[in-house]
Amino acid sequence: MKKKITSLLIEEKADQRIQFYLSLDLLKVNQACVCQDNTFEALAYLKLQPGFIPDYIFISSGVPVAHAALFIQQIRRLKRLATVPVIHFAAAAEQLSLDNLSTHGFTDCLPKQPDIYCLRDALKIIFEKDYSRTVIVEPVPVLSNVASLIKEMMHGNQTTQEAPRRLSA
Repeated sequence: MKKKITSLLIEEKADQRIQFYLSLDLLKVNQACVCQDNTFEALAYLKLQPGFIPDYIFISSGVPVAHAALFIQQIRRLKRLATVPVIHFAAAAEQLSLDNLSTHGFTDCLPKQPDIYCLRDALKIIFEKDYSRTVIVEPVPVLSNVASLIKEMMHGNQTTQEAPRRLSA
């Protein structure tokens, strides 16, 4: 386990953030824990802070998995974040399999714990795992190139792409 760990926590509930901070403090490894309420704010922060490279990104189960998957796709396109482990911070009663989560881009799952001591122990297990792996980044069309994509489609050079589904709850 590293001596100092930097993390990004995406969690809208203040009490969960505080529990997370206190658990990190008990481990005595917290270098920095940046918290954002949602994936939009987290992505904006990561783009505005190119020097910030968290060792781990934790996404609360309050964020829908499909929405989190889009966030993960976006951060994987940023070279500095391509191999950062993304951990699903799941509600204790939530029963999602790691196989299902990994298809959405999550690296692992951490159940929320009843107190800071249990969370400390669970975080220690996460921090001791080896998540080194090769990440394959699939090219995704950039929205700023919509006009050129439309031109290509009109000239028959490209097939029509399916529109994304609405992501809001």
